[in-house]
Amino acid sequence: MRGRRFASSEDIERHIANGFGAGAGADYVPWLRVQDVPSMGRSWKIQGVKIDRIHHLLSDLERAYFLLCEFSEDVVDIREQYPLLPVESTQAIARATGVRYPRYKSTSVPLVMTTDFLLTVKQPNGDLKSIARTIKYQQDLQGKDCTRTLEKLAVERRFWMSQGVDWTIVTEELFTPDLVQNLVFLRKHAKLPRALMDVSLQSEFIEILESIKVYPWSTSEVLRRVGNRLSIPYSEARDIFFNLIWRKIIRLVVVNENWTLV
Repeated sequence: MRGRRFASSEDIERHIANGFGAGAGADYVPWLRVQDVPSMGRSWKIQGVKIDRIHHLLSDLERAYFLLCEFSEDVVDIREQYPLLPVESTQAIARATGVRYPRYKSTSVPLVMTTDFLLTVKQPNGDLKSIARTIKYQQDLQGKDCTRTLEKLAVERRFWMSQGVDWTIVTEELFTPDLVQNLVFLRKHAKLPRALMDVSLQSEFIEILESIKVYPWSTSEVLRRVGNRLSIPYSEARDIFFNLIWRKIIRLVVVNENWTLV
């Protein structure tokens, strides 16, 4: 699919009218899609398992943060590439702080700034709250070449302050390679065939796990024994096990291939 052009203010108004940057849940349409942004690295289109739509992620780091948001019990909606509208608001902030406002390449058209993620999160009391998160590699925030980036981030921060929305920057320090690898692996089991999602089957699965958790067996041995008791293949027992972990129904600690159910 061809990317969109932003050559005039009319282009921006048309994209707004067409619903870009609007909606929530499965109906949200990101302001920027992968095909709209010149590639400066790896980008991703990922079908959501929490929100039933394609998510557009513009770096490996955005993908890592997205996986974390999908795994989180507290995040109930994920809106990536969220526009800071109206443009007049961010322009006013830039003028007030002496920042040169960004424009679309080779035009005089003011840029629609975006925040990487606007999340809806559930509070401990059950209320919902919006938080904004910008995803940046540390190298883009340090050194003599980062001045322009920091200026634009200051505008972004002030915009969200004016909206009463919590905003902060997330860097790669939040992630380890093992964390990302584990999230990718578990996510493959987020959705199972209907037969394996049967409530009675999963309840019996958990009961058997509880009854044998005292034995010092490896995870694979435990799953073989559970599968035998349920008369299902090892592969299906494994899929149910990791699905229950993804859904936080099973919480465990693994040390040297030995496991403890908690």
